[in-house]
Amino acid sequence: MKNRWNLRLAFFALFSLLALAVGLSAQVPSPYPSALSSSGYPVTHRVLPNGLEVFAVENHSLPLVTICLVFRGGASAQTKETAGLFRLYERMLFAGNPSYPTKESLNASLNTMGATTWNGSAGTEYSHYYITIPSDKTEEGLAFWAAVVTSPSLDPSVLENEKQSLLNEMAGNQADPARIAASALESRMFPEYPWRKNVDGPATIIAGATIEQLRTVQATYYIPSNCALMVAGDIDPDRVFGQALDYFGAWRGALPPSIGEPPHGPIPADVRVLATDDLFYRGVAYLQYRWRGPDVLRQTADTYVSDVLLFLLSSPSGRFKNSLMKRVPSLFDPEYTDFIYPTARDGGNFIFSAYLAVQKPATEEAILDRVEGLRRVVADEFAIISADPEAYFGSAELEKAKATLIDQNTFAMESAENFVADTLSFWWSIATADYFFSYESQCRKVSWADISDLLIRYIVGSSPSAAPPCATLVRLRTSTAAADPRMAAKMVEYGYFEAAADNSFWWQR
Repeated sequence: MKNRWNLRLAFFALFSLLALAVGLSAQVPSPYPSALSSSGYPVTHRVLPNGLEVFAVENHSLPLVTICLVFRGGASAQTKETAGLFRLYERMLFAGNPSYPTKESLNASLNTMGATTWNGSAGTEYSHYYITIPSDKTEEGLAFWAAVVTSPSLDPSVLENEKQSLLNEMAGNQADPARIAASALESRMFPEYPWRKNVDGPATIIAGATIEQLRTVQATYYIPSNCALMVAGDIDPDRVFGQALDYFGAWRGALPPSIGEPPHGPIPADVRVLATDDLFYRGVAYLQYRWRGPDVLRQTADTYVSDVLLFLLSSPSGRFKNSLMKRVPSLFDPEYTDFIYPTARDGGNFIFSAYLAVQKPATEEAILDRVEGLRRVVADEFAIISADPEAYFGSAELEKAKATLIDQNTFAMESAENFVADTLSFWWSIATADYFFSYESQCRKVSWADISDLLIRYIVGSSPSAAPPCATLVRLRTSTAAADPRMAAKMVEYGYFEAAADNSFWWQR
């Protein structure tokens, strides 16, 4: 699996393997029933009186423990005026606190604990931070994270250095051709709130940021009611819950913030982006077609149907990919043809991606004509599926897809670190624990009628003239685009926007 979206698909079925135990009488009781995962590792959940959710995952296979803190937010919580501040706050979070006054003392503490891994990030949907340490250092690890997240110094004397470091990193990000292309597309797909799709933000906001602004980010988002503490590995859950109460119980904050509101609207019609790159692959065009998809907390039932559909479409030897390969012989290997749904709290979308061989642009059909032609073929194939998905795939394939979705993912529990640092943190952040723990049972309810209905509402439409908008991205090597003498005229004909480093980010428009 080649990207983070696909990796998330590889963890879906784990949800059915876990359940939650009810907490200490001194704490807010959890609504979840008590059970064990089928792998034999218990997962226990309690909520502290301040609203902090605590998850304890037992895995005694190694004398290690991973401690992860995750906050809902990131780009999806930004406004036009605050875009980029989550990344700056993250840097200041690790710049010092009363227990560890400097970066150097913080790093020294990690070394003293014997941290084998530590990392963190502020992304589109959430921010999370974790360390993996020997299990006999669990209490030290909890004390470490409590100091980091509950009482950062936010020292004005180090703010300017952190700003400059972040600005340098952002400059590198914004010169990356893949980021340029994606930003050009997404800022046009979601024009009302494009800052929710890029956690970087404009340099002017970072350069002018103040400690007061960072304190507002802290008071609004870095609070216990917007956070989950996850402890996984060679642990005693009761002891972990007691230590969590000791180190995080005094942490106070407000009610959980509203994130991703109001929602993104439909994709505008005729969004088409062309991005060229001097170092892109020779002789191929990479393309994406995107449709507006469900948001996990707004159209929840549709997300289960979407995930089952992905498995129906995913087989390189299945009918969907084989049919496309027969109808469009210049499509590259079916392994590189994909259809994904990156589950999202805000701005969900379906993404079809593929590579077209364009070896002789000057003598073949115009590249953009071929891109438009493939889009019609893909839309037609989805229309055929929506008319009778059971006949298209075969009556047994629906249950096979559900079983594959589940069976592929049981391995996720084998690594405590990956489980809490990737799987559990992601799903808690973008959805809810209810969604997480009911996932398998909901997927098992998906029917052929649900598949048909989903395709009609989101991709096919009730008629060809009522098809939902589809955005298009094309990436080419610069010399490949130049070799097609019809390129400029076709860009005008189809209404393509040409992406570049100076016009693709929302703040440049």
